[in-house]
Amino acid sequence: MTHQPNQDDRSRLVVIKRYTMPQEAWLDADLLRSRGIECEVDGATGGGVLPFIQGQVSLIVPRAAASEAVRIVPGAAWQEED
Repeated sequence: MTHQPNQDDRSRLVVIKRYTMPQEAWLDADLLRSRGIECEVDGATGGGVLPFIQGQVSLIVPRAAASEAVRIVPGAAWQEED
């Protein structure tokens, strides 16, 4: 059964990496998805059209998968909150 996120789940999403180039974010997202980890790329719209907003692209994963995602994605980091 596929898990459908609800509003509470969205509050449990964390950023594990930020990018200046949206293409890099999409490659890392594909890597995570190929390993069964759900993720989102946020802020990728407009980077090619408005290059001055680059650096505002984020790779986002569910908090429950963050530790594993950080091990998979080169340069990713996440600090667990208490």
